[in-house]
Amino acid sequence: MLKATKRLIILSEQVNKYGFRALVDGVDLAQYERNPILLWMHYRAFGKKNEVILPLGNVIELKVETIDGIGKCLTGLPVFDDTDDFAVSIYNKYENGTLRMGSAGLLPVEWSSDETLIIQGQRGETLARSILEEVSIADIGADNNALSIALYDSNHTRIELSSSDTNAVIPLLIKNKKSHMEKIELSAAKAAAILGTDVKSVDQFETKVMEVVQLAASQKTEIDNLKNQNQTLQKKVDDAEKIQLSSKVETLVQGAVDERKITADEKPHFVTLAMADYASVEKILGGKQGAPTVQSQIQTKKEAKVSLYANKTWEQLDQEGLLIKLKSDDPNLFKELFKAEFDKEYEG
Repeated sequence: MLKATKRLIILSEQVNKYGFRALVDGVDLAQYERNPILLWMHYRAFGKKNEVILPLGNVIELKVETIDGIGKCLTGLPVFDDTDDFAVSIYNKYENGTLRMGSAGLLPVEWSSDETLIIQGQRGETLARSILEEVSIADIGADNNALSIALYDSNHTRIELSSSDTNAVIPLLIKNKKSHMEKIELSAAKAAAILGTDVKSVDQFETKVMEVVQLAASQKTEIDNLKNQNQTLQKKVDDAEKIQLSSKVETLVQGAVDERKITADEKPHFVTLAMADYASVEKILGGKQGAPTVQSQIQTKKEAKVSLYANKTWEQLDQEGLLIKLKSDDPNLFKELFKAEFDKEYEG
């Protein structure tokens, strides 16, 4: 056996001349590794005896690697049958660089239209999963990245492929309607109806369309300016309303503090609440009673005492046992009543 000195690129993930590409990681190698056959141009040993081309040898040491300028590839090392003159001649041409291309014979398992797998120039879907049937040396491959490709059907019969889009076995990509605009044809009458004016030539149509486009752009700019002005004005109104509300809240809450309805420590809390819901806080504070001051308490006591002794005679107070209390609470009143009762000054 003649082992080659150069590894063979069997498959890359670039688009081939048939408009599709195959994923290297999706290739099942188990079957091939049990029978690593190397063919010439995917030819099998069929036909008349003098036309038979026997296998050239094997491909060993398969591995996935990344090659500069090509990307992820499946490569292997060709080994040629030194007992076959034709295999030896191919070995010599491979070693001297006359033949450089490898070709993967794949059995499709799963095609994918996933947009994330599509690359530039791709017309067919991506062969996401496949089985490697055989590897061939090729003179002119389907891919400029030093590889060809062949597909097999479920009966392991090679499918004849065309470089046009007529390969039924390769699902074509459905054009994305969002990214491809269909050709639109308008009659002169319909164009005139749409544009609101008579159109007699292509130049007139293009000129009118441009005028409409420019008018739309101008109006959009004007609308954008008005929106900006409105936003600026609205911000000023909002700021003014916020200042006005803040002033109202300060008056309300500070008034509640002054009236001893809430403490100074509670003020920030009520300010926050009032900024969010002024009416509710106004109602709450309006229903609260202020805590009495020392002065008001003294005044209340005085008023209570006055009402206790008001319009009563010395005799009535004596009968009610209030004279001693009156003398203590209000000595001057006590003396006045004493003088009025006994017609002399109190000397006690």
